Amino acid sequence: MNSQLIDSLVKVVQALSAAEQQELITKLNGLVPSPESNEPMTSPSSSPAEHPEAWDLFLALGENATPGKLENPSINHDRYLYQQP
Repeated sequence: MNSQLIDSLVKVVQALSAAEQQELITKLNGLVPSPESNEPMTSPSSSPAEHPEAWDLFLALGENATPGKLENPSINHDRYLYQQP
């Protein structure tokens, strides 16, 4: 969980007027599906036994990768992605 993001969102919400807060609540509630039962929502999961070919492919990613062209990618990553041409 990104607690820093949540804290920032709380500060933004607190800066809104009461009417804006109610509108935000209404819109957020529309995004979250309400459970049909009292059971907790779960996400589907799969095990390697269910889809062995897919897991083999996933585990092989990067084994034959060619080096990228970005110099110092860990340092220049954001600059490379978000720099205006």
